Amino acid sequence: MSSGERVGIPLLAQLIPDGVKPGTIFTVEFDPDSQWLAVTTTISAKYLQLGKRVTYVTATRPPEEVKDSLASLGIDVAAAVREHRLTIDDWYTATLTGGRIEAEPGKMSLFEPIEGGSRLRSLKVADLSVEWLKSSKSGWAPEDVAETWPPGALGVADSGSEMLRFNEEKAVLEWLISRGWPNERKAKRITLWGISRGAHAESFYKRLEGSTDGIIDIHVMERADEAKSFLRIRSLKNQPSDGRWHEIEMKSNGEAVLVG
Repeated sequence: MSSGERVGIPLLAQLIPDGVKPGTIFTVEFDPDSQWLAVTTTISAKYLQLGKRVTYVTATRPPEEVKDSLASLGIDVAAAVREHRLTIDDWYTATLTGGRIEAEPGKMSLFEPIEGGSRLRSLKVADLSVEWLKSSKSGWAPEDVAETWPPGALGVADSGSEMLRFNEEKAVLEWLISRGWPNERKAKRITLWGISRGAHAESFYKRLEGSTDGIIDIHVMERADEAKSFLRIRSLKNQPSDGRWHEIEMKSNGEAVLVG
């Protein structure tokens, strides 16, 4: 596809009927007890079923759980990985060891190859910035197949809040604005970057929102004496979208559906 061709995002297509351009970045602000993870795997699975490519960064659960969720939605994960249409990058393991996994002798890269993707060995911005700059100059490692994909791939990061456990907010913002977002835009990926509501300073959310193209809210609200998850497109720069709240209904296989 061309870099200017608009793409429909599964689940969100009914709210953004014109689609979005490759290179569009969304901030997704979610309640920790919401159905955000089901939304991530539903969108990813349906995008793969359209024959497209997905890179999924998991910081809140092991890669195996993401694979199981995708399999429950009908994805042959092994085949998608083998065909270089799916990568699952593990940022979760480093959260269990203070934000850094000590390197084994002879292994210097922060990105450790694993089946179907890579494992980030340090969530420290100082480490990540150095490695990112080195990779951008010398070229990405063979396991970084997502960096070679054509425009229109989907990038999902389930929670940037896990990274903020080990870094100052300003440092993370500067890394995103000067390293992360330029790389996503250069690769022409459509990016959903999750961040937990209520866990960070208001100024952090405002600067993050200002650096991205759209904002998606996923909140848990009381309706008829029952707590339910709702999703809305709060804003999308330079194009129309449906900004109303829509309930997230869950199916028995873990698929999320928008109703209302």
